[in-house]
Amino acid sequence: MLRNFIKYLKPYKKQFILAILCIVCEALLEVTLPFLMNMLIKNGINTLDDVTYTIDTNYTLIIALIMVGLSLLAFLLGIGSAKFSAIACRGFGYEIRKAQYLKIQQYSFKNLDEFRISSLITRLTNDVQILSDTLCVSLRPALRAPFMMIFSLIFALIISPLLSLIFVAALIFLAGIIFFIIRYVKPKFLLIQKQLDNINRITQESIVAIKTIKAYCKKDYEIKKFNIANTKLTNTSKKTLSVNALAMPAGQLANYITMICIIYFGGVLYMQPSHAIALEDIQTFLTYVMQLLATIIMLSNVLMSINRSSASCYRINEVLQTNSEIIDKKDSKLTIESGDISFLHVYFKYHDKSDEYVLKDINFEIKNGEFVGIIGQTGSAKSTLISLIDRFYDATEGEIIISGHDIKDYSLYQLREGISISFQSPLLFKGTVLDNLRWGNKNATMEEIINACKISECYDFIINQLSNGFDTEISQGGTSISGGQRQRICIARAILKNPKILILDDSFSALDKITEAKVKQNLRKYLPNLTKIVISQKISAIKDADKIIVLDNGNITNIGNHEKLIQCDEIYRDIDNLQQIGVNQNGAK
Repeated sequence: MLRNFIKYLKPYKKQFILAILCIVCEALLEVTLPFLMNMLIKNGINTLDDVTYTIDTNYTLIIALIMVGLSLLAFLLGIGSAKFSAIACRGFGYEIRKAQYLKIQQYSFKNLDEFRISSLITRLTNDVQILSDTLCVSLRPALRAPFMMIFSLIFALIISPLLSLIFVAALIFLAGIIFFIIRYVKPKFLLIQKQLDNINRITQESIVAIKTIKAYCKKDYEIKKFNIANTKLTNTSKKTLSVNALAMPAGQLANYITMICIIYFGGVLYMQPSHAIALEDIQTFLTYVMQLLATIIMLSNVLMSINRSSASCYRINEVLQTNSEIIDKKDSKLTIESGDISFLHVYFKYHDKSDEYVLKDINFEIKNGEFVGIIGQTGSAKSTLISLIDRFYDATEGEIIISGHDIKDYSLYQLREGISISFQSPLLFKGTVLDNLRWGNKNATMEEIINACKISECYDFIINQLSNGFDTEISQGGTSISGGQRQRICIARAILKNPKILILDDSFSALDKITEAKVKQNLRKYLPNLTKIVISQKISAIKDADKIIVLDNGNITNIGNHEKLIQCDEIYRDIDNLQQIGVNQNGAK
């Protein structure tokens, strides 16, 4: 799985290679220094008798200068390795975040239904950070360890092959402990990330629904729910990290026991003429043992880090390997020339394994420039039907034809460029009113913007009620203005896109009847060639439509104008009667 991520290092290949070279050269220099020290003691200091020594000044000076030069070079290489590895590792994280974000942008709504938003955010941030940190922290010891192990062992074997056998016992001891630690903690790290997803989900829900929570006095309930999830994460992390932390004391224990054994058996060999060994050799041997065991401890920490990041690798790879079932014909040159729409025996279900269709045998035709209403009770699949037009989902069966071509023959860009949707929940972004309007068309002139605002009846309140007019700052989500104002700005934004088809998904729900009537009148008057589809639960919003499609439980019960449906469609007539009763009761009050 790790091989899947190597390609994200390619833009930083130069820095990564330089970091590797610096680390390897630094490791070679470090293992050379004890050997030079051994040479200095052996050849630079000559023993005349037990109490008299002579020093070869020239030899000693040369070796000392070489050691100082190598130490300075190792220091500079260490700085270089830190700099280059930081650039490569942080760039690696940047590339993975970008790849995930771009992949998510390609997802269909079906893909987004499979992942929770909180989980995607965690994978995009926390999991990428873990992976980037693991590479950054592990690169140096992972490269140093093999070289230092090999050269330390070679030098140790040169000095004393017999004492080198002690290494074998230490290595077996450490390898066994590390194996059992990795086997235990690997599934636990995946569980930790899932529990972190859950905390993010609870936090996100509590912030988004803060008004509802306060209105229903559910603050204590939400706090309790968060505390339960937080406690689970804390307990799992404690157990996992406690076991994971055993690698360090185990390595230190092996280090101390090995040193004691070498001192003891080195002393025994020193006392036996048949296995004579010099004291300076024992000292150098101990230096290499310490280097070797420290390297093994570093390597074990690297393995622990990689083990932890494997859970994040799996989760990130899951995002990157999930492909949208909606095939985009990017090379298609087709563009939407008119707003003609035809549904031909369309069926749809959200899950392939489900037996129940949400939409069943949908057939209707809309001519360019028509004003069409879609109505039905809650759960009748009105919004689902509209989602198929823009290919947020693909129909399970049947065809959808726009401007004479199957929508699957258009590129997604050209298809969605020709369609504008103002959604049921009007969403504005943080920025000015003008910034939000230009989301529809970044190149729109001020005259076009003003015209669109006048059609949607939002021009007067922008100029007269907002403090800085079009330059007024809007809070995230548009919470600083009313729902009706948000809806009208969103309608203006949709109009600015200059589409062939305009879909208003319950976009009049927060408007009063007078404003609603004015907007519909403006759409008919100023945009006569634009196909207008209005989804609503209010008959007043679609009463004057050219045709009205009545949906019930995913089926079309009837199509016609208001007068026809009042006569022949029981569902439509019941909705009208209930709404008339509500109007009369409100009028009486």
